[in-house]
Amino acid sequence: MLSRFYDFLNLGGVVSYVAPRLVRMKVIKRTDLPWLTESQVKRLIAATQTERERALLEFIYSTGCRASEMTHLRVEDIDFEARSVRVHGKFNKTRIAFLTPSASAALQAYIQDRKSGYVFQEDRPRQNGAVSAVDSYWIAHWVDYGSRFPCGGYKKRTVNLGRLDSMSYQSAREKLTALLVGVNIKRPQPDRPLTVTLVQYIFDKVGLRAGLKRVGIHMLRRSFATHLYDHGVNIEIIQKLLGHVYLGTTLGYTRLSRAHMARAIDQNHPLAGSHEV
Repeated sequence: MLSRFYDFLNLGGVVSYVAPRLVRMKVIKRTDLPWLTESQVKRLIAATQTERERALLEFIYSTGCRASEMTHLRVEDIDFEARSVRVHGKFNKTRIAFLTPSASAALQAYIQDRKSGYVFQEDRPRQNGAVSAVDSYWIAHWVDYGSRFPCGGYKKRTVNLGRLDSMSYQSAREKLTALLVGVNIKRPQPDRPLTVTLVQYIFDKVGLRAGLKRVGIHMLRRSFATHLYDHGVNIEIIQKLLGHVYLGTTLGYTRLSRAHMARAIDQNHPLAGSHEV
């Protein structure tokens, strides 16, 4: 109403500008952002079905990394002996994060013998070749990734396996399997990171399996901070682990559980444990 009154005064030439329209409302930050309990995190990890899913969830919960830090993590940044990770964060700052034993094992199982490249990559299933019926014959098709054309690209192979009336489909598949022995049919892994969108899609799938809705990457990051704080870790240590510049930002990530508050009373109140009246 006040802005409309000033609009009227401005149209009448009484004032030269509308002061209320120059005032911006203060943005109120949410303090009730969702996080997961420890039991919910365990349910989430138990709901993973692939090595990549397990490695993703274990890594985020173990380090509290941001989504962009996780997707751009490289194998060279991991020290499995020290169970530590070199993380490249905001403002080109580098920090050290630490892996729990289970997170380290999950990453090793996923990375296997890779020595370089982005840690989290696309899942590219192994090629098995294809058998199709063409003009009364079983025809096999596959791509030989060990053979390339001079101009680039991999060679596609096509082989006649036999007539339809003298060979079953199962026999044709067995013949193709024999032909592929010693042939490089493993798809090359592109050295490009997962997108944050794909990571969120993976989190959504695992969350639904665990009976949890809208499990976000940042939600697990907040859970990491909250659970450490709940177990007595100094807030400044959590700040360093999260890569925050300001302590106030870290405080916005932590929540106090009732168990934590009850424990604080039991351990610090002068009359805790006393039954005297």
